[in-house]
Amino acid sequence: MLRHRPGDGAGIALPPDPDARLVTRDHVRPQWQGDDLVLSATPALGDTLVPFEAPDPTPCCADH
Repeated sequence: MLRHRPGDGAGIALPPDPDARLVTRDHVRPQWQGDDLVLSATPALGDTLVPFEAPDPTPCCADH
Protein backbone atom coordinates (compact mmCIF):
# COMPACT_ATOMS: atom_id res chain seq x y z
CA MET A 1 0.00 0.00 0.00
CA LEU A 2 1.27 3.45 -0.79
CA ARG A 3 1.03 6.00 1.96
CA HIS A 4 2.26 9.56 1.99
CA ARG A 5 4.59 10.68 4.72
CA PRO A 6 3.97 14.41 5.36
CA GLY A 7 6.92 16.56 4.42
CA ASP A 8 8.81 14.08 2.25
CA GLY A 9 6.94 14.89 -0.98
CA ALA A 10 6.68 11.25 -2.06
CA GLY A 11 4.69 8.13 -1.33
CA ILE A 12 6.41 5.27 0.43
CA ALA A 13 5.32 1.66 0.79
CA LEU A 14 4.21 0.88 4.32
CA PRO A 15 2.31 -2.09 5.68
CA PRO A 16 -1.41 -1.42 6.16
CA ASP A 17 -3.09 -1.21 9.54
CA PRO A 18 -3.44 -4.81 10.81
CA ASP A 19 -7.15 -4.13 11.42
CA ALA A 20 -7.78 -2.81 7.89
CA ARG A 21 -10.47 -4.72 5.98
CA LEU A 22 -9.45 -6.02 2.54
CA VAL A 23 -12.28 -6.27 -0.01
CA THR A 24 -11.01 -8.65 -2.71
CA ARG A 25 -14.10 -8.80 -4.96
CA ASP A 26 -13.05 -12.44 -5.51
CA HIS A 27 -9.92 -11.32 -7.36
CA VAL A 28 -6.35 -11.30 -6.10
CA ARG A 29 -3.09 -11.63 -7.97
CA PRO A 30 -0.23 -11.37 -5.49
CA GLN A 31 3.36 -11.25 -6.71
CA TRP A 32 6.58 -12.57 -5.25
CA GLN A 33 8.96 -9.85 -4.09
CA GLY A 34 12.04 -11.68 -2.92
CA ASP A 35 10.82 -14.20 -0.34
CA ASP A 36 7.56 -12.32 0.31
CA LEU A 37 4.22 -12.87 -1.40
CA VAL A 38 2.79 -9.35 -1.75
CA LEU A 39 -0.65 -8.11 -2.76
CA SER A 40 -0.57 -4.48 -3.87
CA ALA A 41 -3.62 -2.69 -2.49
CA THR A 42 -5.05 0.80 -2.49
CA PRO A 43 -7.35 2.65 -0.07
CA ALA A 44 -11.07 2.51 -0.86
CA LEU A 45 -14.33 3.80 0.57
CA GLY A 46 -15.24 3.00 4.13
CA ASP A 47 -11.67 2.65 5.43
CA THR A 48 -11.15 -0.52 3.39
CA LEU A 49 -8.43 -1.69 1.02
CA VAL A 50 -8.91 -3.18 -2.45
CA PRO A 51 -6.39 -4.94 -4.69
CA PHE A 52 -4.65 -2.43 -6.97
CA GLU A 53 -5.55 -4.52 -10.01
CA ALA A 54 -9.28 -4.40 -10.82
CA PRO A 55 -11.06 -7.72 -11.49
CA ASP A 56 -12.93 -6.31 -14.48
CA PRO A 57 -10.91 -3.52 -16.12
CA THR A 58 -12.41 -1.56 -18.99
CA PRO A 59 -10.86 -2.89 -22.21
CA CYS A 60 -8.70 -0.48 -24.15
CA CYS A 61 -10.57 1.12 -27.01
CA ALA A 62 -13.92 -0.33 -25.82
CA ASP A 63 -15.88 2.53 -27.43
CA HIS A 64 -14.02 2.56 -30.74
